[in-house]
Amino acid sequence: MKRRVLAVAVGATLLFSFFSTVVRAQLPAGDLRLWLKADSLQLAEDAPVTQWVDSSGNGTIFAPRTTRWDGLTPVEEHPHLQTVTVNGRSFPTLQFERDGALPSGDPAVDRSGNTDRLYQINNLDPASDPLAIADGTSFTSFTVLKPNVTSSGVLGFQVPWGLRGNDASLYQLGINAQGRFNYVTYDSFTSYVAAPVQPAGKWNIVEESIAENGANDILSFASNSTEDASAPLTNLPVATNGGLIADRNDGINQQPPGSLEPFGIGGHAQDCCGEGETFGGNIAEIIIYARQLTQPEKDQVYAYLTGKYLAPVPEPTSAMMALLGLIGVRAACRRRS
Repeated sequence: MKRRVLAVAVGATLLFSFFSTVVRAQLPAGDLRLWLKADSLQLAEDAPVTQWVDSSGNGTIFAPRTTRWDGLTPVEEHPHLQTVTVNGRSFPTLQFERDGALPSGDPAVDRSGNTDRLYQINNLDPASDPLAIADGTSFTSFTVLKPNVTSSGVLGFQVPWGLRGNDASLYQLGINAQGRFNYVTYDSFTSYVAAPVQPAGKWNIVEESIAENGANDILSFASNSTEDASAPLTNLPVATNGGLIADRNDGINQQPPGSLEPFGIGGHAQDCCGEGETFGGNIAEIIIYARQLTQPEKDQVYAYLTGKYLAPVPEPTSAMMALLGLIGVRAACRRRS
């Protein structure tokens, strides 16, 4: 009898833990505009990524270009699926390669180019684009990424993702030449920079948010670059203008003529520097909301991401005990019947 009770107790504990994990894994509802997950891709290891489809329900699709914005110069920009291991936990990511040169290559020949990027190819109408989050609307984003290089002036600015045009910047997650996260607005030609330098070659969970506040929207960054699931998100003070965006832009230019500028991953679409400000490293997940999340909601997203990417894998003995518990519950139920 004691064995049966123990088996039932272990099994019940395991089931409770399982269902609790499922509940925690769900993202907060409401105004989720983008949810890109590398584990949604059904690709072989090192395969080129031909498209990345948003899982938020908006169905936005991202794909590599075949020409530069001039529409003439051919480019090859496929990122590749790469499985990595952190704290004994393996997961798929998108690997973006770059060498700092202007993009080139034959779009039909994999790895013939020198920089990797994906761009939004649908939902581009400003009236219905889920990613057109402009002045008057708050936004909150979470990104799981590992930059290969941060504080190297040779490569200059990097943009893991962004929605930038020729004279407008709706929002971006950038890394400046000194290895600091930055946001750029073109109404006032200002780069807003977070003070701490980020480490290269380390997985980082980054939160970036803008709280709508009339004429002075509040920009904030927070990150965990320790690869420790138990570490909290650490606030990264924005020294520029005290983190207040004095003149946030709400428009985006149409360039080249007749086309709408897309959201970019691994780079952005501004003609003056978008061809060179690319990202080198890995991205596992991007989450963007068109609202300011509450602190409990931020904690929920952060718990989901740390559990998925940073939490150590349980010891085999623990997994075996859980399995034995389930077997015991099943055996006890059979005896009763």
